[in-house]
Amino acid sequence: MQLNLIKKGGLPVSFAILIAIGTLLLQLPGVCKVELSWLDALFTATSAVCLNGLAVIGTYEFTFFGQFILLLLIQLGCFGILSLSAMILLFAGRGLSINETLVMYNLNDRFSLGGTESLLRVIAHYTFIAEALGALLMLPGFLFKGFGFFDSVWYSIFYSVGSFCNAGIGPLAGDIAVTGRYVQTISLVLIFLGGLGIYVIYDLIMMVRDHRHKMRLHSRIVLRCCAILITTGTLSLFLLGMAPTGSDIALFDAFYLSITARTAGYSTVDLATLSPACLTLLIILMLIGGSPGSTAGGLKTTTLAVIFSALISSFKGDNAVIISGRTVPLRTVLRSFTIAVIFILIAVLGGLLLSAFSPQLTDRQCFFEISSALGGTGLDAGWITPKLNAGGKLLVIFCMFAGRVGPLAIIMFFVGKEKPAVLHYPEERIIVG
Repeated sequence: MQLNLIKKGGLPVSFAILIAIGTLLLQLPGVCKVELSWLDALFTATSAVCLNGLAVIGTYEFTFFGQFILLLLIQLGCFGILSLSAMILLFAGRGLSINETLVMYNLNDRFSLGGTESLLRVIAHYTFIAEALGALLMLPGFLFKGFGFFDSVWYSIFYSVGSFCNAGIGPLAGDIAVTGRYVQTISLVLIFLGGLGIYVIYDLIMMVRDHRHKMRLHSRIVLRCCAILITTGTLSLFLLGMAPTGSDIALFDAFYLSITARTAGYSTVDLATLSPACLTLLIILMLIGGSPGSTAGGLKTTTLAVIFSALISSFKGDNAVIISGRTVPLRTVLRSFTIAVIFILIAVLGGLLLSAFSPQLTDRQCFFEISSALGGTGLDAGWITPKLNAGGKLLVIFCMFAGRVGPLAIIMFFVGKEKPAVLHYPEERIIVG
């Protein structure tokens, strides 16, 4: 690994390489039971690597070999090529050089230069332990449903990895909806843990190891935001009449969907049957997404928290953004608003372009599809994706990629690295509002 790789956009490049390799693998003989075009292979590889879940063809249409390739792409997409390479070096006992440590330090948003290797080890251990435990716990559920032992083992592994990685891809025709409440509950726990972000998990693990360790402000914000979004999302979906088949079932489905709409994209109900109000709420949740350092996409919970805090500070007339007794750097505030504006612009322009490419779709369906791609959830309101033409598929591919690596990372790839201000210009007020 070279340090200048990050300066030139290592994250977008690494994912693009992985998608290209995945596309080639999906074109191998014996991968799919039906004919798969190069564009559909590119779409499927992008969806798997970007942990999205949108599909032009059902995963059950792939052979075991094809499903194994998809699962491999999901796992690699979860780690990323650079992080995976660093993990291999660590577990091989070689350690990281200074340049390699700086690369991972930049990739992890300057989490802790001294704790970079420790963070990578935690990521690897936590991921594989969570996925292994999830698969073991899911196995009895599939066996109880009457699946054969081999199929049950495979489905357990696939849904465990897919849930923790927030991929939203499953090998069954009815997907997670046909697995039963037991498997769905385990899946929900894995989805939640995967969507929290490794920074929060790292904090929690360190607190267990050392009671003197204090939880970072970032982790406290993430946990608060998740609690608020899950609670309000569940109650809103339930009260909007998401499922009139019974309050107990509807409440579980609302709870499940309030979490997966921001992360994995699995659904226990047919989204095509939901009311327009519910679909609009899901669009909002999908655009918000998960938390930084997680496998989820979207704006991220902390971005939303900083924006709301900045608005509150502005209303109060404060000159600084304060959260829990800590001043948020101006650079972070500007970055949050920048990400939000870019996301909204891409969502609006993407929805308009998709409606032009696919006039047979309603405006709500178009914006739902684009939001699902940007948010990295893969929710599909009525099996819309297979109906897209070539232009629509390419547009969704771009949105899935942008949602995974972040639109800001793509812009920095073309613009270049940040330059520190050398000159300080005089201040002058501008009348706004």
